[in-house]
Amino acid sequence: MILQRLTKLLSEAPRPKGVQPTLLILHATAGASARSSIDYLRTKGNAYHFIIGRDTVDSDWTYKSNGTECTVFQCVRYHHRGTHVSTKIPVPGTNGGHINDHSIAISLANLQAHVTNDPASGPEAYTAQQMLALNELITLVKAEVPTLKYLTTHAVVQPWNRADPVRIDGPALAARYGFTWWKPTAAEIKKYKPRSPSAR
Repeated sequence: MILQRLTKLLSEAPRPKGVQPTLLILHATAGASARSSIDYLRTKGNAYHFIIGRDTVDSDWTYKSNGTECTVFQCVRYHHRGTHVSTKIPVPGTNGGHINDHSIAISLANLQAHVTNDPASGPEAYTAQQMLALNELITLVKAEVPTLKYLTTHAVVQPWNRADPVRIDGPALAARYGFTWWKPTAAEIKKYKPRSPSAR
């Protein structure tokens, strides 16, 4: 992977005093290129820590990718807070605070649905290089942020309106890298589900 830090980061908001990230959350952009997703996130005030593009040139769709290694965009520094989920379900071992306070977010550039001109059927696939980059990035983040203990996905912590990243085996990745797979209980999900299921 080619790691590229944005010149103008998506967020430089500090985490609450004394808070160190303990949770890694996997996402997908549900958009075209990583850069177009970055532009969109900037308009919304939202931010992932990393976005994994489809290849070196940041192709719009997997069927257009050129098979080269991925450019991974660092959008937020580890010690800063990204806004990437809206749920307030408490992270295990914490004394409350928003889930964004305690997490680092990795997102894959992927539509999460079928692309009209894609000759393959079904939801857009990830590129082979994206999967390699995801594994490299998890290894890097784990080494550089030793406080991380848990891994989950956006769909797991916000199941009422999010399904991303589809076709990513979160429990297997957690086991591979020595994280504890975290899935909130049904009672927690019911308690923290917003009245408006469309809420981000």
